[in-house]
Amino acid sequence: ADVTIINERYSFQIFFNGKRFTTFAHRGSPDDVRTLEIDGECEVFSVTVNNAVGV
Repeated sequence: ADVTIINERYSFQIFFNGKRFTTFAHRGSPDDVRTLEIDGECEVFSVTVNNAVGV
């Protein structure tokens, strides 16, 4: 399965196998997001960070 998380101005867009799965509204500033936590089993094959400031 392919999971994509896009940090947009007002929300996170979550895609599963290329199709939008859900949207989560930000509770704070999207600029404050610095980490991602995964709870449970997961195999990570690649990570891509685009347009990141200060990374």
